[in-house]
Amino acid sequence: MSSQPKPHRTPSATASDFIQALRASALAARSGGQTIGEFLDRLGDGNAWLMSLILTLPFIQPLPTGPIATFGGLAFAGIGWRLRRGDESVWLPGRIRSTRPGPSTWNAFSGFGCGLLRLLGRVSRPDRMLRLVEVVGRRGAAWLILVGGLLVAVPFLVVPLQNSLPALIIFFACVGRLQRDGAMYLLALLSLVVTLVYFALVTWVLFFAAEHSWQWLRQWLAH
Repeated sequence: MSSQPKPHRTPSATASDFIQALRASALAARSGGQTIGEFLDRLGDGNAWLMSLILTLPFIQPLPTGPIATFGGLAFAGIGWRLRRGDESVWLPGRIRSTRPGPSTWNAFSGFGCGLLRLLGRVSRPDRMLRLVEVVGRRGAAWLILVGGLLVAVPFLVVPLQNSLPALIIFFACVGRLQRDGAMYLLALLSLVVTLVYFALVTWVLFFAAEHSWQWLRQWLAH
């Protein structure tokens, strides 16, 4: 007796849903303000994908961000771990959840978030390459965020692109999940491969330079 295939679990919210929620949050802020916790509750289940998408942007620029990348990468890894377990909402301490930013802050954040999601809607097509979407799924996208976060946190020396390449893994994984776009998942996997190759190359160059510097120093001291 053949078993019925399990239905694909779709994300609880899509990019268009988040645009509506961001607009509603701006209205709520103008009418009396809202806390960060109330904002996340208004976004609903699945807000971790949107927040991860937005938080990757400072890391995509090519210059390394130092210790900020270490803490940020570990935060992404933590989000990925929670997403892997099925918890698609951002967890924050109670003190942060109760913080009440001003209306101007909410208006700026809402405008930026809506603009970003509309821009992504122009370059990403929902339900594209659905076979890949089903293969990757929530757990696969969560693993991409977890691994990408750990790679962002790698404490290399000051090397260009050391944060931006792994941040692109997280970025494309979030877009793929929100838009159900398999092409974005493909870009996330490609970014993972490029990041691993780049890190391996940088590691080899560092060891090669260190070895030759040590040999030169020994020869100089011998004279």
